[in-house]
Amino acid sequence: MPMSGLNLIVLAVTTALTSYVLSRTVYRLEKKLGFTTIDLHKPEKNVVARSGGLAIMAALVLALSYWSVLSKLNSVVIVYTFSAILAGLIGFIDDVVHLGVRLKLLLFCLPALPPVLLHLYEPYPYIPGIGHLRLTLLYPLGAIAAYDIMANAFNMSDTHNGLIVSTFLVFATSILLSTALPGPDPIEGFETLLTIFLSVLLGYLPLNMYPAKMLNGNSGSHLIGSLAAALILTSRREFLSLMLLVPQILNGYFILFTTGLKSKEYIERPTKLKSGGIIAPNCSPKSPITLVKLFVIEREMSERELVKKYVALQVVTSAISLLLYWALAIVKF
Repeated sequence: MPMSGLNLIVLAVTTALTSYVLSRTVYRLEKKLGFTTIDLHKPEKNVVARSGGLAIMAALVLALSYWSVLSKLNSVVIVYTFSAILAGLIGFIDDVVHLGVRLKLLLFCLPALPPVLLHLYEPYPYIPGIGHLRLTLLYPLGAIAAYDIMANAFNMSDTHNGLIVSTFLVFATSILLSTALPGPDPIEGFETLLTIFLSVLLGYLPLNMYPAKMLNGNSGSHLIGSLAAALILTSRREFLSLMLLVPQILNGYFILFTTGLKSKEYIERPTKLKSGGIIAPNCSPKSPITLVKLFVIEREMSERELVKKYVALQVVTSAISLLLYWALAIVKF
């Protein structure tokens, strides 16, 4: 039974506040236990909490517990949230022991298995202007690939304070707006799932935005990528999502093309820090091409400016994608 708009708003605000309190608690705990790292993009070399993914996972678990009591969650919300938490746990193991890149490519197929095995998807992707495709055999493989690609694409994009959290929020908002455009109805439970994801990350963002007190870690970046994959499948906006996520997909392609299959911990940094906190490109032939590097090739800038420019790119990409999606949807070929 769907919730009223007022109940949804109250639960969203409660979830965001809970996420903020939990994030601050996890931040203090990690600092106290010495689970910290150096923020390399600050001239002061600030010591920050290492794994924001733990805070996001804790907030998701707590949100599920009281949402399930108050709104009787369906299996779609529970299973897709569990899958995201599983991705976060794999990422946390990577934070601690540094898993090999090929092993990670296999492991990040695992979060897709619960929704795929339980058939919590619709194997009829919609292409505007053309209609629905029938992919009953191929769609499960595509869903597994979506989780693997998104988990790793967001991980490769996680370079500066607040960057991937902000871009995810833009992506999720764009997906929400797209439900008012022509296309299939999302899977039942999508609205609740989206609200939980947005609320949890809005509560977490103050700890991760510039200047960050807590970095995402591999646990956070892989988890956020899995949240994106969940929204792609449950919104039934697969074609649109490919357009919305062009920056992340291109960034991942550039890195793979220039460095091959290597974990980001073993890749030479694409940028370097100059005096005054100014970020400049690393022109070494061993450093990868990334979107961030392309930004600072044009003009060196501070981290705050860089993140704003990246998020602005995401907003412009989303606006163009939504307009193109709507235009194609109303055209009859």
